[in-house]
Amino acid sequence: MLLEQAHRESEELLAELREVAWRAYPSALDSLGLPAALAGVAERSAVPVRVHIARELTLPAPVATTAYFVVSEAVTNPVKHSGASRITVAVERPDGSVGIRVTDDGTGGANPRGGGLSGLRSRVGALDGRMIVTSPPGGPTEITVEIPCA
Repeated sequence: MLLEQAHRESEELLAELREVAWRAYPSALDSLGLPAALAGVAERSAVPVRVHIARELTLPAPVATTAYFVVSEAVTNPVKHSGASRITVAVERPDGSVGIRVTDDGTGGANPRGGGLSGLRSRVGALDGRMIVTSPPGGPTEITVEIPCA
C-alpha cells in the first residue's frame, strides 16, 4: 500500500515536471515546428481551442518562440479567469510579418497591464512587434499580435 502510494505520487510529480518543462520551452517547437507546438497547447487546454495556421508557415526561431508563448499565455488566461467556453487561434503570415489573433468568448475585462499580458507585450516588443488587447466587460477578449520577420 505504501509503495503504491509512493508510485502514484511520483507519477503525478513527473507529470507536473513535464508540464513545467514544456512551458519553459516546448521541445516540439524545435523538432516538429510551430503548428505541432500550438496543437499541443490546444490539446492541453481545459477549454476547446480551434487553431488555424497559414500553410507554409516558416518563421525565424525567435519569432516562432514568441508566437508560441503568446498563444500559450493567451489560451491559459481565459481558462483561468474568464469562464470562456471556446478559444480561437489564428496565425497567418502577411507580407513580411506574422500575425496572431487569439479570441475567446469569456466575460472580458482582461487587464492589458496585468502580469502575464505585460510580459507578453515585452516579449513581442523585443522583436519590434506590437500587441493589442481588446477586452470589454462582458467580452469577448481578443489579443492581436504582429511581429515583423524578414
